Amino acid sequence: ESMRSAFTLGGPIQVIEAQINAAGGNNEDGSSKPIVIPGIPEGPPESEEVAGQLTQMLQEQNLGNEISVQTNIEGVLISISQKLMFMPDSEGHVPAEMHSILDTIVDMAKSIDNPIRLVGHTDDSQPSDPRYPSNWDLSLARAEAVAVYLIDQGIAPNRITISGKGQYDPIFANDTPEHRAMNGRVDIIIIYSVDESVIGGDPVGITP
Repeated sequence: ESMRSAFTLGGPIQVIEAQINAAGGNNEDGSSKPIVIPGIPEGPPESEEVAGQLTQMLQEQNLGNEISVQTNIEGVLISISQKLMFMPDSEGHVPAEMHSILDTIVDMAKSIDNPIRLVGHTDDSQPSDPRYPSNWDLSLARAEAVAVYLIDQGIAPNRITISGKGQYDPIFANDTPEHRAMNGRVDIIIIYSVDESVIGGDPVGITP
């Protein structure tokens, strides 16, 4: 209700939560100081650690242009291009060349219990494989292939959700073969844990 009031045009300006540090500004060393909301981590150490480990591995294997690792407000986002993940006629399973990269993610994921979201993407070309009549089907199959691998390596299935966005969330315009290859990808998001009791408050009762 506080958020609704705060974002309603013409409504009174309100502080959404009294515990929020809205000062922001800079730390003593001059670095940026983020706004802190209780229950939402500023940057979990394990997330920063895995991002650093993966980035170093990619550099050593000259894969920096095919896989990106970054952290954002949602979690650690690992984006793997279709050029590495899915070769022609190999949609639906993860090639052996990718096992070492995914195994690093698996090792990190086993040490925590954060949810994992897998999102498949395509470019705007019509799928050539008759098993996938649309890009929705193809993108979902890509996410599912990664999910199956993670589960086979010991990640609990109830931690994983999959989705497919088809061609509708491109990184670049589909104007060159290189851009098309980058738009076709699978995003692996290690979701930050959030203290729901702080963010959500008491659960709302529902009357039948």
